[in-house]
Amino acid sequence: METQTVHHPHFGKGELLKTYMGGYEWEVLFASGRRFRLPAREFTAESYRAVTPPAILAEAPARIPLDTDQFRARQTLEALRVGIVPVQDAETLTIGLEAERVTLDRALDRSRERGGDVLAVIGDYGFGKSHFIELAARRALRENFLVAGASLDLVEVPPGKAHKIYEALVTALRYPDTSRRGLLPLVEKALARPAVIAEFVRLCPREVKECPLAAALLALQDCPSQTALEETVAWLSGQTKPQGEMKAYFKRPPRLYINGENARQYSYLLTGISLLATLVGYSGMAVLIDESEHYSLLRGNQRERADSFFKAMIVSSLGLNNGRIDARREIPENSRADYPVCYTSEPHLFFLFALTESADRMPVGTWLAPSHLVRLDDRFIEKDIREFYATLLRYHALAYDYTPAPARYADAAAVAPGLLARALAQHRINLRELIRSAVTTCDLLYLYADYAAEEMIGELKAGLKV
Repeated sequence: METQTVHHPHFGKGELLKTYMGGYEWEVLFASGRRFRLPAREFTAESYRAVTPPAILAEAPARIPLDTDQFRARQTLEALRVGIVPVQDAETLTIGLEAERVTLDRALDRSRERGGDVLAVIGDYGFGKSHFIELAARRALRENFLVAGASLDLVEVPPGKAHKIYEALVTALRYPDTSRRGLLPLVEKALARPAVIAEFVRLCPREVKECPLAAALLALQDCPSQTALEETVAWLSGQTKPQGEMKAYFKRPPRLYINGENARQYSYLLTGISLLATLVGYSGMAVLIDESEHYSLLRGNQRERADSFFKAMIVSSLGLNNGRIDARREIPENSRADYPVCYTSEPHLFFLFALTESADRMPVGTWLAPSHLVRLDDRFIEKDIREFYATLLRYHALAYDYTPAPARYADAAAVAPGLLARALAQHRINLRELIRSAVTTCDLLYLYADYAAEEMIGELKAGLKV
């Protein structure tokens, strides 16, 4: 394919390098030097018309190798059959959410350009909260943020244990420029630039020897041992107590508190990591927490500690003058160490957390203004579901290497999305069930050549009771 110039509303002009999914995704090298793989629909209409899907399909090989796009498409369908959109397809297979995506993009912009921002995602089971979080992660990575994500539960990562949440977040830290995870890549980048360490230490709001991050970075500057480096990073990630070789180079490290009131310490550390990320060239850090509904199962004192951690993260992201939370009065100090809730006033931290709508959930309405709340429900317009269904047919055809017969699939594509939209609007199914049903219709038409589209539509209508 000859070189073609395309335009993106956000990233500007770029060179189209490759197309995927029958032309549905484009890999583009932008004039800024950044290279992304994005849905074709995000580009300008002029660009899309210049790179028409039929022309792309004509250039594609007759059979796509199983270990590339066809194999990935089959993996995608396996996940969709149980109502789950795989993480790599979060943007391509998102149903609707145009306004929510604009809200997300603006929050990321504010986090990059100002001190930070917060979004609380609220919705019933099966309406895409986890999907929205992964969508946020992919967009944050694309905007050059580090991404720290965690899913809460009552055993491994309970909402009332800030230490466990911090450990899960930092251990899973993702980067826009490497597939490595965890805190080590960031620490290595900082150590390679002494000026970064000096600036980080200068901005430290505590006595340096009492700050886990600043003290560790200073100690590691003179540490020739890779083992000691890795042990120190593991300790700083909350995974272990100080180990053998670490003790030789980093004597008397500040204590990381496991129990008691420790929300301040861990919001302080997370904002410090975000600041360090900006000093080495990233936009900041996005902290994304799923399954916050486990809060409703906590006992009284654990709820109070969960409140402290989430309020500390909100204050850290929005600033001490956020107007809704009084950090001094509402976020308790640890009896042994006095930590500010935030390492710096501008950590460039984006905090997003999801919770199920219920009378017993976190009182986010008292913590956040309505502009910080994103509600997911069943108000999807039929147009959104039609776009999803059309994309699903692309995946299905690619996965099983066939060209949908227009006469056979046109009726299904014209009628099935409307039936699904109606069932969703009448609360007969949720979003996850809609996805499963849509895949089933594609499977039936593909597997049974004598199964008429009209018969399938009739059975779908009866099953949905619409």
